Amino acid sequence: MSVSRTTEMRIKVEQLQPGVFISLRESWFEHPFLFNNFKLKDLSQIETLKKAGITEVLYIPEKSDCLPLPLEKEKAKTKSPQVQTAPPQEDPLVQLLWHIKKDRIEKLKEKRENLRKCTEDYNTTVKDIPNIMGEMITGSQEAVDHAKTIVSCIAEKFLGDTDAIMHLMAIKETEESIYYHSLNVSVLALMLGAKAKLSSAEMRDLGMGALFHDIGKTRIDNRVLKKPPPLTKAEQRLIQLHPQYGVEIVSKNKDFASAAATVILEHHEQYDGNGYPQHLQGEKISKLARIVAIVDLYDNLCNSADPLKAMNPYLALAHMYTKCKRILDMDLLSLFIRNLGIYPPGTPVLLSNGILALVMSVNPQNPLKPSLMLYSPEIPKSEAFIFDMEDEPEVSIERSLRPDKLPPEVCNYFNYRGGVNYYVENIKGQGKSR
Repeated sequence: MSVSRTTEMRIKVEQLQPGVFISLRESWFEHPFLFNNFKLKDLSQIETLKKAGITEVLYIPEKSDCLPLPLEKEKAKTKSPQVQTAPPQEDPLVQLLWHIKKDRIEKLKEKRENLRKCTEDYNTTVKDIPNIMGEMITGSQEAVDHAKTIVSCIAEKFLGDTDAIMHLMAIKETEESIYYHSLNVSVLALMLGAKAKLSSAEMRDLGMGALFHDIGKTRIDNRVLKKPPPLTKAEQRLIQLHPQYGVEIVSKNKDFASAAATVILEHHEQYDGNGYPQHLQGEKISKLARIVAIVDLYDNLCNSADPLKAMNPYLALAHMYTKCKRILDMDLLSLFIRNLGIYPPGTPVLLSNGILALVMSVNPQNPLKPSLMLYSPEIPKSEAFIFDMEDEPEVSIERSLRPDKLPPEVCNYFNYRGGVNYYVENIKGQGKSR
């Protein structure tokens, strides 16, 4: 892992002064502070440590602005013992901190339940997709109605007004990966479409086109689809036929909207004309297809079949913005980036206090202060602490971390297996892939 090691020195609380970075030896549940690791900002924090009954801490030189006080000097300064006016657990300041901490924990229960429900809804929706794909392939006249129901369900469950969330689960290498990808692209496309202020009819066509954008791949041998690069020219030509195959499949159903079929045909066209199958340029490419091209590439970069090549969302957006300017609609890409934030959901990060975290939701008012899930081995992952960075102005994000650099225990804690967890609040109103 790329996180540097730090030096730790055990010192007495009497040696502390503002500017010293400390690590508490007690469990997270045994002290009133929000973090185990933090830089002391004032004398009141030192007094709180004493009143909480903490006598020793670990001093981190690399993160401190100053040295601890010499123990002898501190002893000389305090010849007479201070009077303890209240037992540690009864001190009003300590009790206030405990109250604030417990209040935050209670608020987390609602957010965690919201997240659990979204995960459940998402996985339930994924289970419906194979049947709908099968119906569409066979030309069933009920397929379009069923698919429209799915698209409406996505809009209702993942793009709502009240604390709306989208949670795309980290996926494993399974035969159902294509269905997760289809749903990921649909949710992301509808999210971007809402930001682009598409009409309700356009949103419906966008959702349908995104859901079935890769249905043409069902006509291609899995051995070719799953073959790692490099591909032969014949294999590349075969894969590049999937947009046309897709249009042939959905055209069996007369109720499938032509605008949605155009999304399927054009989602691999590129702004500079070097895409396929028609080599369209610029705005000659359907706007809906340009939206799907962006989110399709993003999900493929984040959820690469090869975990070593998977990017975190921060790096994926940076790659798209710097390396894909000639192939993507930059106005739509900029809108997508503004919506996901500087640190998009699913990005593993290292905080300034040395804690590892996973970005859970975007803060539109302050993109540098998202909500995070903290890695705390002493806290069960089912009760993982979700932290709003605005609550602690002193804490900042030091840098994002590559997925392949995370230790296995951290990946397991975050349910992060080379894929992406997205958690975006209040969405409404707000490398080449194959």
